[in-house]
Amino acid sequence: MSDQRHDDRYQARGVSAGKAEVHAAIAGQDGGLFPGAFCKVVADELTGDPAWCLAMHADGAGTKSSLAYLAWREGLGDDVWGGIAQDSLVMNLDDLGCIGALGPFLVSNTIGRNAKRIPGTVIAAIVAGYQRVCDLLTDQGVACRMTGGETADLGDLVRTLVVDSTVMARLRREAVIDAGLLWIGPSPAAIAGRIAPGDVLVGFSSTGQAAWEDVPNAGMGSNGLTSARHELLGGDYRTTYPETYAPEIDPALIYCGQHRLQDALPGDARFSVGRALLSPTRTYLPLIKRLLDALPRSDIHGLIHCSGGGQSKIVKFGGLGRANGLRYIKDALFPVPPLFAALKGATGQSWAEMHAVYNMGHRLEAAVPERHVAACLDVARACAIDARVVGRVEDRGQPGNEVVVRTAHGEFTYR
Repeated sequence: MSDQRHDDRYQARGVSAGKAEVHAAIAGQDGGLFPGAFCKVVADELTGDPAWCLAMHADGAGTKSSLAYLAWREGLGDDVWGGIAQDSLVMNLDDLGCIGALGPFLVSNTIGRNAKRIPGTVIAAIVAGYQRVCDLLTDQGVACRMTGGETADLGDLVRTLVVDSTVMARLRREAVIDAGLLWIGPSPAAIAGRIAPGDVLVGFSSTGQAAWEDVPNAGMGSNGLTSARHELLGGDYRTTYPETYAPEIDPALIYCGQHRLQDALPGDARFSVGRALLSPTRTYLPLIKRLLDALPRSDIHGLIHCSGGGQSKIVKFGGLGRANGLRYIKDALFPVPPLFAALKGATGQSWAEMHAVYNMGHRLEAAVPERHVAACLDVARACAIDARVVGRVEDRGQPGNEVVVRTAHGEFTYR
């Protein structure tokens, strides 16, 4: 399979997993202290201490908030809003965890709502959801503190609501996990690439019930919801809830599936379709903390949050300072979870696109020397999260990275 992802339906809805235009727009920006790290890291301008650095990250729940609105209107309960707060927060926290940040995290949230549709009780439920996640993580040894936020009434711009977050962390420069280069001391002196040929990729499942979770998770995360909700859901949602989609989209692509929110998820009757799609984005921070306690930090060559870009995400990381790029071979992925199997069955998406949009079973992976595999699996077991070696790292033999995903459904290459 070539690099073509066959994502015409995805792009026709106004979204892109690759975000090529966004990456082009920021291509000229300074890469920060650690240009190969999962998040941009800058000098600690607040204290001026050369041994420390700062990372600030902004992200949100995306169009999952529109799905939550639909579920709320359809009677799934106010608890869907707490899940949206978790989605928005975890999309920041786990990215920062991938650079080795373990808090304290300072959190600010931004909610844009259409006040004619979103009452104050919903805002209260979202804010309570933020606090619940912060309390949970603090209890797990990862301090997380709310610092305030902004709720803006944007009825002429926002059809339902958007829920975004900004998170800040401070850490010692020597503690940064830089997937591209290894820096020694407070000055940027690159000596070697961290992710290297010979490393293995350990994947940590996005499904099941982690030790800190109250209910099982279907694995959705907070990516690909524009496609997922329209491809799975149907009925009369298009005419009943026109506020949940943009009128510019071809009606043939709006709620064109076979299910209602209350239907049982094909292949896993523990979930309704709605509850599966709204499974809150799992935080791996407690696992990352245990991983950093169990392994020398210098031997964790990379932590990758497989969010936007799914199983192709890692192609953006590693290989800096090398004449040849890296080839990431993923040939032992988890079995496709029922939710993603249902999405594939409901759509015209190719398997190549599915792996480039959704996490397909694991949303965190670690690049480590093979001798540390057993320790990684032990940590995952203690967290009640399934884990396995999903692939390996090779020298590509030419510039530029690539990911090769090999499954029973074919081989797919991403560059």
